[in-house]
Amino acid sequence: MGDHVHTPTGSALGRLRTPAVAVGLASAATVAAEVLLVRRLAVEHFHHFAYLAVGVAMLGHGASGTALATVPARPGWFRAAAGACAISLVAAPILVGLVRLDATQLAWSAAEWPRLGLLILVLATPFAAGGAVTLLAVSSEPQAAGRLYGASFAGGAAGALIALASLWVATPARALAAPALLGALAALAARAPAAALLALAGTWLFATPLGALRLTPYKSLPQLEAMPGARRVLEKASPVGWVVAVEAPAFRFAPGLSLAFRGAFPRQTALLVDGDVAGALSEPSELARWLPSAAPYALGAPRSAFVVEGGEIESARLHGASRVVGIELHPALAELLGAEAGDARALAARMAEQFDVVAIGPSSGPGASAAGVHALDEDALHTVEAYAAFLAHLEPGGTFAVTRWSALPERESLRALLTAAEALRQSGGDPARGLAVVRSWATATVLVRPRGFAENDIERLRRWCAERLFDLDFPPEFAAPPSVPFNAADSPTLYLAAAAAARSAEEARRFASAYPYDVAPVGDARPYPHHFVRPGGVLSLLRAPSGLRLPFAEWGPIAVVATLVLGGALGAALLLIPIAAGSPRPHRLWYFAALGFGYLAAELATIQQLGLLLGHPVYAVAAALISFLACSGAGSAFSDRLAGAAAPWPSAAAALLLVCAAAGMLPLVHALQGAPLAFRALAGGLLVAPLAFALGMPFALGLRRVAPDGGAPAAWAWAVNGFASVVAAPLSALIALEAGSPRLFAAAALAYALAAALIR
Repeated sequence: MGDHVHTPTGSALGRLRTPAVAVGLASAATVAAEVLLVRRLAVEHFHHFAYLAVGVAMLGHGASGTALATVPARPGWFRAAAGACAISLVAAPILVGLVRLDATQLAWSAAEWPRLGLLILVLATPFAAGGAVTLLAVSSEPQAAGRLYGASFAGGAAGALIALASLWVATPARALAAPALLGALAALAARAPAAALLALAGTWLFATPLGALRLTPYKSLPQLEAMPGARRVLEKASPVGWVVAVEAPAFRFAPGLSLAFRGAFPRQTALLVDGDVAGALSEPSELARWLPSAAPYALGAPRSAFVVEGGEIESARLHGASRVVGIELHPALAELLGAEAGDARALAARMAEQFDVVAIGPSSGPGASAAGVHALDEDALHTVEAYAAFLAHLEPGGTFAVTRWSALPERESLRALLTAAEALRQSGGDPARGLAVVRSWATATVLVRPRGFAENDIERLRRWCAERLFDLDFPPEFAAPPSVPFNAADSPTLYLAAAAAARSAEEARRFASAYPYDVAPVGDARPYPHHFVRPGGVLSLLRAPSGLRLPFAEWGPIAVVATLVLGGALGAALLLIPIAAGSPRPHRLWYFAALGFGYLAAELATIQQLGLLLGHPVYAVAAALISFLACSGAGSAFSDRLAGAAAPWPSAAAALLLVCAAAGMLPLVHALQGAPLAFRALAGGLLVAPLAFALGMPFALGLRRVAPDGGAPAAWAWAVNGFASVVAAPLSALIALEAGSPRLFAAAALAYALAAALIR
């Protein structure tokens, strides 16, 4: 593609009255597809595959730049790209369902890597075509790059809204019909009616079995539905989760049930969110009295209880609580459980009421917890700040209880214990007097009393545990662990951790540092309480025999690393093509690469912090995308008014704003947490707006400076930016996982500072 290629392409576009409309619609279609693919892959596999969807979108955009930098464009290519985008938005999701990838085998099976590569290539196709639509338009009118790039941003914001709305009425797989329809409209706007009609006709496939969700066998739903007599009795879609209720005669959900229980097991209905067990509806029974999570009620009948994630509501009522406030994030589950729908952190921030018991029950099933598939799930319920907020709602003499799954070696329950001790210390309590741990064969319940446990409290707990064959691992008076436990363990890990925390915060830190897994408390800046493998432990894990890896692995980070390796390799290979054909000066290459990394890193850091503000990652993704794309579009359009010599200043301003975000966004989020959801969403948008506006200018300004005539240099810059973003998605996820979102903001600031220096 030569420097004068924009002339014939421009003449083709000149016959179109509104090329910006086609650009906006194509962008809306691809962004909607990206959001829905994030949800689909999270449901069919696990949350860590969200980064795969982001990475392949950027890979597709980069591939379009490689193609148009290498092959001369011709009249009609704009129309062809819009048509290909429309058709591939139908074909790619259908074909993805036919790729049988088992991500848990990536660490030791070479056969899964080609499947992952094929999945990436298929998913990248519609994004490559959509990127070509924007790039061809920008190349044809380089002096209007800001306006056309702004139309792309604005369309993307609309696409994010449409994707969110579609998730209220359909599963993530069937909702992919919405971007296909938007793609058909883009093809019509580009005067490709045949492709538009073909895409429109193909949307019916999403209503057939080809458009159904295909869950990995490691999720709970396929396992439950394989049970004799199992049947779905309810299915509801919403942006925060796909809820399914399943009746199966053989299903049992009683986390850590006492080995002394001799009663009849009640009939239960399994409740699943995104294919994983989230709880159960049970017929009235005495079952709840025989679970470790009932430990706070052994200290006396409560008058009031605050139950987080409403599965423990019936237990609180069974034990005599006349006032029970239950909170459940998923609206469909809240309705079934009789809980309030909403975010527990937001409710805790705005209400003034105090309770005798505040309880958090175990989430999901023990298998997912042990296998580490939730390592990349952001969970703001199990941070130090969260526990401190819940402790603040206790009546004098009240009890905070958190129940977590046990594993060998201990991880989840151990972190909950150390987090509770740190929160208690920060709240003015004494862990030496205010901690107790009740352990069964499958779960551990950490009890916290800010005013300390009295001697008769410990005696009640001891009798209650003995009746149920539970172990009381750490009452304050113990000088040594119980000599004859009911549920034997390899070592008294929970006792040792509690004893260290009781001595001092420094002792607790030493214990966590010496433990083979990372079990130190996490905060809101790094809300990954299900991530336990240290970075250096990954190599040890991979060197272990394959049969020994599964109980100790974390498949989330492994899948992200696999995405980083494959995406980076594909991007580098595609980048070699335009390099061989001739490239801009190296500093210009690095300028667009810095923008690609910085923009995506800033976006992902914002999503993490908005997740805390809005209560769910899906709301955060939608809010961040809408705010970023709309405001970046405005910034891009505004950049047409700036002279080329001003190119370094927007990048420098973006770097400064990112430094401010690193230092100040989290405190602002904490300050806003108690507000109504609509106000929080508006405030989040206003927080993001100036940053996104600044981030929208550097790319368009750089294009005008590097490629004033469009053509191959513009395509090359587009490719470099896209491939840098391919690497940025999984790399940013790993930075956030290990260092937290403030440091990810700082990394983005460094990228934009580098860009400002390079463009000079």
